[in-house]
Amino acid sequence: MICKECGEKIESLTRICPHCGERALIDDELDTWSFIADPAAKHKMPPEIPLNEPDAVPEDPAEQMDGLQRMKEYFTEHSSLYQVVEDLDYMVQGIHRPSFGLWMFSGGLAAALVYFPLSPFLPHFVWTYYFVVWGVVTAVGFLHSGRRYERRMAEYAVLRRNAENDLHAMYNNCSGCFLPLAWTPPPLINRMIAALQSGEAASVEEYMEREPG
Repeated sequence: MICKECGEKIESLTRICPHCGERALIDDELDTWSFIADPAAKHKMPPEIPLNEPDAVPEDPAEQMDGLQRMKEYFTEHSSLYQVVEDLDYMVQGIHRPSFGLWMFSGGLAAALVYFPLSPFLPHFVWTYYFVVWGVVTAVGFLHSGRRYERRMAEYAVLRRNAENDLHAMYNNCSGCFLPLAWTPPPLINRMIAALQSGEAASVEEYMEREPG
């Protein structure tokens, strides 16, 4: 597995990279993620792969159980795809839009550190110079951080679209799938199987209507 942030090799399924301390993504296991190494591809939004409509749920309870067991095995084999999407969502939550108020404070502090030590050497202490330096530092810093924020969000949007497309392609390749994509994570299928086996739910449709997906 390769860390997306620093490019170092790390052990498979490592959540935090020991080299850079950032959250790692599973990209060695996904051949379609080779675009990460291509800087031009990071900003090119790929088209979305449409989802197939799920098949009709079998009426026979035994067929429903057999189908659930089969889908459980299939989606468990590809469970890393769900984790990639979750990791990306988690990482995006840690990216915050720049605060102009914070940059005003930082700009004022930076201007003070630059201007006040030089003030004894100036013929006249002019407050106008201080406010000019303050405004320049604030404006340049805020605009630079804003561009960096937009660039990172655009890159993560492309990463998430590719992760979603991997997930959609995997779902579309599941033959005879009668569950919507939102119900295919293995833990949800396990709970559904347990509910049908215990008699808590009489059918797949009843369980999905009663439980949140």
